Amino acid sequence: MKFSLATLLLVACLGVSAQSVFIPENGSYRYELKDIVEKFRAQNITYISLDNEHSEVLLYKLDSKRNEYQIKNWFQYDWYLMQDWFRLDTDSFIKTQNEKTFNDAKRKQYSTFSFDLKRYFHNKTVPALKEWGGLTHPPVKTLNLPLERYDSHFAPIDYAQITSPYFEPSLQEEIDIASRSELSFGNKVFPLTDNEAYLKKKQLIENAKESILISSLVFVCDKSGREITDLLIKKHLDGLDVKVITDAMINKTLGNLDCPRLMQAAGIEVVLTKDFFKHKRNAIYHSKTLITDFTEAVAGGQNMVDADNLSRGTDFMNRDVDLYMKGPMVSDVALQFIENWEYQSTLNKKIVPLNQFKEIIKNKMASEKSLGLRGKDFYTKILGDTKTRMSGVCRFIKQAPYEDRHTIGKAYLKILENVQNHLVITDPMKSDSYVSKRTDTRFIGWFDNYEMFNALHTSVQNLAKKGMSLDYITTNINMAGNEHVAMMNEKIRNQLSDNKKLRADWSFLQIGLVNNYFGKPHYENLMKDWMPFNNVHIWTHMSFLHSKIFYFDRILASVGSYNFHHNSTDHAYESTSICLDENLNRELDKILVMDMANSIPLIFSGSSSN
Repeated sequence: MKFSLATLLLVACLGVSAQSVFIPENGSYRYELKDIVEKFRAQNITYISLDNEHSEVLLYKLDSKRNEYQIKNWFQYDWYLMQDWFRLDTDSFIKTQNEKTFNDAKRKQYSTFSFDLKRYFHNKTVPALKEWGGLTHPPVKTLNLPLERYDSHFAPIDYAQITSPYFEPSLQEEIDIASRSELSFGNKVFPLTDNEAYLKKKQLIENAKESILISSLVFVCDKSGREITDLLIKKHLDGLDVKVITDAMINKTLGNLDCPRLMQAAGIEVVLTKDFFKHKRNAIYHSKTLITDFTEAVAGGQNMVDADNLSRGTDFMNRDVDLYMKGPMVSDVALQFIENWEYQSTLNKKIVPLNQFKEIIKNKMASEKSLGLRGKDFYTKILGDTKTRMSGVCRFIKQAPYEDRHTIGKAYLKILENVQNHLVITDPMKSDSYVSKRTDTRFIGWFDNYEMFNALHTSVQNLAKKGMSLDYITTNINMAGNEHVAMMNEKIRNQLSDNKKLRADWSFLQIGLVNNYFGKPHYENLMKDWMPFNNVHIWTHMSFLHSKIFYFDRILASVGSYNFHHNSTDHAYESTSICLDENLNRELDKILVMDMANSIPLIFSGSSSN
């Protein structure tokens, strides 16, 4: 007789006192909300209060190791809405820790918890709810206090008075040469978080009149991916020129070819990039851009997948940021798409170069230059004027392995040399550390390149060694398995609704496996490379932190697809927008402060290996 792994696991875990075929539902559900509230009161936790009254009896079990309460039938609830059942008094929390800021108070509290060095979570001595994702408080969804009350690094800036090397024309010209890009001026830029980006992309596609150029690492045919696919097909049938680029290797490996095939069948030209092994054996198409009518664009880190498109930020999907833009920089975004398409046409003769588009963009860029909207000839004028130097002064950097696989890294190295006060990095996964020899990494990476990653890693390490303040925002152990966790959570919901509980057990087991596979090196590198520095604060977000931001002195901001990982730094097609823009920075300040507020600080004074 043969047994599946899920069945064997089931038998081992359930025993004679089984309560449910779905293992995560097992336990003693003997706590009500009033019991949890009493627990808070008993420990003098006055900064958390119950916000909603519930007529029905809600039963919870207690995970004593993590000191977290889990509601019965956990997967049947909307966790994002459950987070609003309790309210956090931020000011009161700060006062209970005798600190001046929320982040200092949080770090002080977590420093008292022992840390499980095998499973990478804090053994909290204060009660919490599972839907808080490892936090000791409900997620922060609104910033009710001045930003400096959350973190002292985010006090107001008078951008008319500041001085910075980033305003020096000579430095910007050096970055021009290193990155094969140039500054453009007067751009309108705005960050889009989570499902805001998806809604904006839908709006731009719906309003497009002539052309749509869109690229993504994957086009998953889930709810949101199918909506975009159907919309692109409709616009194509309406007579618009629709072009799509996506990665062949990744889509095939993950079984995500359904939507690209639907678009091809409808007559849309879809380029499935096929040069994965051609450039140093790891060239994925990781640039995610949308350009409509050559007038508006969205670019950043978000893929066509529900985990990005439907995320609300703290719902255990992806926490991500894209950038909306209107102005001369749109021409740069369009040109990178056209040039990447053109290169693919040299590999596949069925792909026709976009010569007509290229001519339009080249003429447009020449006109922009004649109007003083781009180019080094205007750097002294624009950067020397306090009214213009922080108003949509942006560059868009294209990184392509067939041309130069290090353009973004070269720009970052120049910029890092000139950071003076504070650096913020958001990075999904600390998968890499410095690689001096092949055996420094897993076997799967033995034949990869780490040249630019090593250079960037060393540059940031040197800043840390000099005492530079660094906030490093990344992912926590419960979400280390990346988008796979969100996808498996949704799969479990569907399996339970179909009463397929054995299959749900197997899906739940897979979450643990991927979290461990990616999480172990992630935490080992964080603790080895960044924990030794008191001036480096590590924040592990409750959701999968998928955004890719480098924020230099709160003056220069980079938002794009570029991970702090060797696949991005040394192999992949990537892109990023780097801007001097006061309004963008004010919005990024809020986003980053909220990200830290919804993160677990990796700080501890004790440890546990049990």
